[in-house]
This record gives sequence, C-alpha cells and structure tokens, in this order.
Amino acid sequence: MENKNMTARVEKNGGSTLTSPYRQESVTVPTADIYETPDAYVLSLDMPGATKEGISLKLDKGVLAVEASVGSIHAESATVLRREIRTTGYHRAFTLGEGIDRENVDAKFEEGVLTVKLFKSPAVKPKEIQIH
Repeated sequence: MENKNMTARVEKNGGSTLTSPYRQESVTVPTADIYETPDAYVLSLDMPGATKEGISLKLDKGVLAVEASVGSIHAESATVLRREIRTTGYHRAFTLGEGIDRENVDAKFEEGVLTVKLFKSPAVKPKEIQIH
C-alpha cells in the first residue's frame, strides 16, 4: 500500500492461515480491499462465518486490530466425518498514519463482510478556497 496515511501489517498473504502472536490457535488472515474516498479510507474485510457479536475491533497506539472468533457451523450432536471449512477465527492489523480522525470511525458487518470507515482528519482533506 503506497498511501502514507495507512499501511497494512500482514503476517502472510491475505486469506492464509497462521499462528498469531496474540492467540494460541491458528487464525485466518482475512482478505481485504482498501480504498480512499474524499472523506475517508475504507477497509472491507471478508470474514465468512463470523458474527457481529464475535468481532473485536480495537484502535490502540495507531494500530487498528480486527479479531473474530468463529463457532462451529455443525450441530454439537453431529459427528464430523470430514472437516475442510476452517472455523478457528480471524486476525489482521493495520497501522494508521497521522491523517486519520481516530475519534470518528464507523464499522458495519453485513453478509460476512466487515466494512470499516476511517474518516480523514480535517487537516488532510482538500480545501476549496473561494476567490473574492
């Protein structure tokens, strides 16, 4: 990512599995799209199987950390014959630059996609100057 206001710290390629230093079990790094609008930077993270209640989104010391636990998709009484769908959880962290308004962050989760909108601070927004 070339924008100096936000960079992603990714332990491995998006969508891969790794052992997180924050958790003891394997987690999946969710794939992400990052784009910029005139007012904000927007992150969309693909997190199938997660629920809104199971997602933790924290902004601390310039790092936005996303974690989610994913419960089993099978009934507890079922005997698993083959398991190919990972249900361990997700983790990804993004380092934010100075151009982010840390008090103005919006997040929503719909259909397995977490969308986080990080609004730009007024100092970095383009300003239209009127000529008198």
